[in-house]
Amino acid sequence: MTKGWGAAAGMLVLGAAMFGMTGCGGGEAAAKAPAASPSEKPPSVSAAGKAYADDLNKLAWGGCPDDCDPDLNEIVANARILRKAMNADPAGASFWSPAYRLIDRIEEGRAKVQGDARWNRALILGPAHELNTWLSLHPTQ
Repeated sequence: MTKGWGAAAGMLVLGAAMFGMTGCGGGEAAAKAPAASPSEKPPSVSAAGKAYADDLNKLAWGGCPDDCDPDLNEIVANARILRKAMNADPAGASFWSPAYRLIDRIEEGRAKVQGDARWNRALILGPAHELNTWLSLHPTQ
């Protein structure tokens, strides 16, 4: 009888370890993402903006599923890439200031969304859609 309990306990430990590796916070996807080289040139603002808009629009058309954390993480990651592209853009920080503020709000919203994102989607999606609108009204120079 103790053999059965030992096997069950072992399975629970294994399950908990696997859940910890694939749970919230990036897990497997974050581990697979290649690290960017500091000397690597960021994409153009138009390319980064297109990737950002495509992912956001894909989510908007498909709706946000019950577990849309991966989708929200993708939007945040694309906003970060967009910020890097803006930093390298010759238009300068004064041109991109409104966009920077919206990206900051996306980041703040993501920091507040811990665990169950279903109740806090607007904290990310609200400024994400505002940024998408701003980008369409202020194309790259």
